[in-house]
Amino acid sequence: MAGVMTLAGCGHRDAVDTVDNWYHQYQGGEIAKQRPPAPGVHEPYPHVGLTPTTTVDLPSAQARQALTDRLTLQRNLSQHLVVADGPLIIAPPPPPPKPRPANDDSGSSMSVGAPGQTAPAATVPPAASTAPANQARPHTAETGSQSKPVKAGTDAQPAPEASLPAVTVFTPPPIKPGELPQINDLPPVAPSFPGFAIPRDASLPDIAPPAYDLTEPHGTLIRFNQASDQMANGQEGTIGKILGSRRPHEILYVKGFGEITSFRPSEQVLGIKLGLLRARVLAQSLILRGIPASDIRISAGALGHGARIDRSPY
Repeated sequence: MAGVMTLAGCGHRDAVDTVDNWYHQYQGGEIAKQRPPAPGVHEPYPHVGLTPTTTVDLPSAQARQALTDRLTLQRNLSQHLVVADGPLIIAPPPPPPKPRPANDDSGSSMSVGAPGQTAPAATVPPAASTAPANQARPHTAETGSQSKPVKAGTDAQPAPEASLPAVTVFTPPPIKPGELPQINDLPPVAPSFPGFAIPRDASLPDIAPPAYDLTEPHGTLIRFNQASDQMANGQEGTIGKILGSRRPHEILYVKGFGEITSFRPSEQVLGIKLGLLRARVLAQSLILRGIPASDIRISAGALGHGARIDRSPY
């Protein structure tokens, strides 16, 4: 009887839910509390006929295609500009400042002059000055020998350290309440015509964009992994659609791209090598699907992503 009552109480739950509840009760705490059912869990499923039947107001197909083309041109222009600028070069940090040398044995301290200053000249005390060279040294009466000269380094004082120039801070004059700051002269006013509103920057020339080929490559895109000739997952369906609409003995053109990041010749060569590897992998996949090798033409480009298949040559 107890087993029948237990099964009757668990009639709305399957074995998995029952085991989960037992484990949650064993854990205790907040997870062991009974949670309310989801809204509408016991209601019947809605019918497909109850879905909204009103059409969504969308732009025309021509307007959507024009917007897509404009966004494609902007994306291609940004990619060309990034490639033209090259990778970002981060300058190394400056070296740490050298420690100040300690005092030497003679007691004089060595100082380092500031940039743009000259080292002060060494002062010679009056006691160290000697007679002119053309005068003879005096002789003593007892010995008849010459007197010893006075050493210049015995009584010399250490040279004073070079002092930095005084720092002057420029403070602009305070602005009085109700007074506007000075503004530079504005550009000349454009000529005005009656009935027309001409902006002030109408005479400024437009920035000429670089002469890049911003058109999107034709053909169906086959995606590859980043910087690799390994085809990405989920491309079999795309290849199957292309082969399904192919006529017998129709030539397929395959072009791979190398994802370069610079216009340097060395990197261009590396990009073309990667593009050829991708085109060869895609051509081998077509051959395994029954396409003769004589009906496949491969090529490579340095700038681009993945590979493309089309019936018209590149």
